[in-house]
Amino acid sequence: MRSGYKIALGILTIMILVTITIGTSYSYYSIASTQENPNILNATCFDISFNEGSSSINLGATYPMSDDRANSLSPYTFTLTNTCTTENATDPVNYVVTLNTLTANMPTLPLNVLKYRLDTTSPTSTMGTSTLLSNATVYNDLSETIKTREGINTSYQLITGTLNPGDSVTYNLRLWIDETATTDIENTTFTGRVLVYSYM
Repeated sequence: MRSGYKIALGILTIMILVTITIGTSYSYYSIASTQENPNILNATCFDISFNEGSSSINLGATYPMSDDRANSLSPYTFTLTNTCTTENATDPVNYVVTLNTLTANMPTLPLNVLKYRLDTTSPTSTMGTSTLLSNATVYNDLSETIKTREGINTSYQLITGTLNPGDSVTYNLRLWIDETATTDIENTTFTGRVLVYSYM
């Protein structure tokens, strides 16, 4: 019994000595170095402005009309500007223009008779395509926080684009009731809001 105790104590002593030797050797041979230069992170400018050039579209007592006749309607005009400069930004800003139905004023006008056209007036003049709002792509990348804050029910994507630093683009939005609408649309309403989402 006594010799077994001595053997166990000897093995334990050897294991402790080996552990101390390895630990000392590792700390002796390990190299610690310290960074001499600081890490630098420069944030680029990211700012886009939205300016209304006209008041909201009001089609009170409107009636169904052709696409040609809709040309005479007063548009809702707005300008998007990347307010960053080439000195403080290098990347373009991406944007999505949406027309949104609102939870507080849900439309009673069927969207399959509501037409829109988004024309570009600056930097170049381009006439958009007349399209039913029901055919527009639903924009699903909108966060629930923004939807709740803005009172949005559904976002319809009208156009996407990019703006380089210092660039601007101006749009004219027209809304009207398509000529194919019947008397079923009498006393119906549509209330919407244009929102622009930007990202890098």
